[in-house]
Amino acid sequence: MNKLLTLAVPTYNMEKYLARCLDSVLCENQDFLEVLVVNDGSKDRSSEIGHEYASKYPNVIRVIDKENGNYGSCVNRALKEASGKYFRMLDSDDWCNTDALNRLLVNMMTCDADMVLTISEDRKDGMIIRRMEAPCSVQTGHIYKMDEFDGIALGYQYLFCSHIITYKTELLRAIGLKLQQGISYTDNEYVYFPMSKCISVVYYDLPVYQYFIGREGQTTDFRVVVNSVNQIMSVLNRLLDDFEDHKAERSSAVCNNQRILLDMLISWVYKCAFSRFGFKLQPVIEDLEIRLKNDEALYMMLQSHKINIYGFDAYGYFKKTGRYVNHPISILHYFPRLLWQRLFKKNH
Repeated sequence: MNKLLTLAVPTYNMEKYLARCLDSVLCENQDFLEVLVVNDGSKDRSSEIGHEYASKYPNVIRVIDKENGNYGSCVNRALKEASGKYFRMLDSDDWCNTDALNRLLVNMMTCDADMVLTISEDRKDGMIIRRMEAPCSVQTGHIYKMDEFDGIALGYQYLFCSHIITYKTELLRAIGLKLQQGISYTDNEYVYFPMSKCISVVYYDLPVYQYFIGREGQTTDFRVVVNSVNQIMSVLNRLLDDFEDHKAERSSAVCNNQRILLDMLISWVYKCAFSRFGFKLQPVIEDLEIRLKNDEALYMMLQSHKINIYGFDAYGYFKKTGRYVNHPISILHYFPRLLWQRLFKKNH
């Protein structure tokens, strides 16, 4: 039976979570699904667990054992061996909403869009704490031309996350997609590079991805992010190089969609630099400020983002006063705003 979707499951020392992940993909239409568990040199029972499932569900699950090379190497290997019409990732500590995955496979039976968007839900202690879904301006099931699907115009600020994006496998191979190896955060490369080659996009109101919050050492943990800024910058610089070289030949919609992703990565760097952990990052920020002025729209997005977080331009504040925003004096400037934001969210 032809496979509609390949799920790449990068796995490193995830024996505690892998069974939950694999159980969640065993839906009614699982025969149309291919699950590639890419064991990245795990030192625990991850490979053994994966093989146990592969022996029970040989038409669905396959294990690829390889030497450690980090996230990007796992995706690269899975893409090389994928047989599904569509391709996406599922981290081994996360899981799928089984019913939503089943309905996605049903939709894929008649779908031919280059990019398929769904919903991701962040879960902590069994509760949904954030839901990445399209605004009401985006029609579910409607095939959009990529040039008319402008994330900024549509207010779709959660659009560009690997948890919600599925691409045609042949598109990823046609552009020669290859993620950097040996570092984290390369899922952003998976999101960014195929974007400019997509002709069509569709959104389905299906909460397929369930993102687990609470595991120690997660790459989205702020302490991990601070210690991994060099890896984030490696990804960001690669994307910025491409954006600067090719934005003139791309549609405004594609450029705006790429700006959303770039702004997210840049904001991570700023949050680290202006935290109590990031005093050594000031030269990085200074270089970014200069570089981003080459794109007025991206620069303005960043300025708005900084003001929204801190109540003022954090970089400008540092240049004028020599103080970071965590300085005791500067705390007095933004603490009332922070308190108001928290009270507002609590009451709404």
